[in-house]
Amino acid sequence: MKRALIGCGGHAREVMAQMGKKLICFVEDEFLTKETKPMSEFDTKKYKVMVAFGDSKKRFDVIQKLPKETKYFTFIHPTAILMNNVVVGEGSFIGAYSILTTNIILGKHSLLNRGNQIGHDCKIGDYFSMMPGSIVSGNVKIYDCVYMGNNSCIKEKLSVHSLSTIGMGSMVVSNINDSGTYVGIPAKKI
Repeated sequence: MKRALIGCGGHAREVMAQMGKKLICFVEDEFLTKETKPMSEFDTKKYKVMVAFGDSKKRFDVIQKLPKETKYFTFIHPTAILMNNVVVGEGSFIGAYSILTTNIILGKHSLLNRGNQIGHDCKIGDYFSMMPGSIVSGNVKIYDCVYMGNNSCIKEKLSVHSLSTIGMGSMVVSNINDSGTYVGIPAKKI
């Protein structure tokens, strides 16, 4: 099966740059260019895909619309370090210089951009997004569709509710029990 991407924006270009390959990109008709193909031509028997959107919720929404028989590929950059007992869900992207230590479960369709770190004993749900420089300390539970902005961090032994966004440079020092957007040091809901 050939590999292809769903999407053609900035994250899709970064995926291809880090893979060192030019892939076919499928998009909705309104986003067609000379370099993309319409979703109507996507054939689950010919292509394994990665949904290449940086936004967790958008990635979730797109995947819900794809045929049930769609096959997904995962990419782990050669400079990424995955130590021991690390499980990575299908359709995930782990970018350059990311570090995952030990006893980690990373859900399907997750995105770790460049230079991310996840500490020991973390359980992370599906559709997780970490932008460059973000850090998750040990023993953290993160639910589905969580987005961490550039250089944000989560203190050890906390949990983060699904559909939460942690703003750029923010520091989570207590549990996030409600979905929403959290910013600042310490991170507060806005």
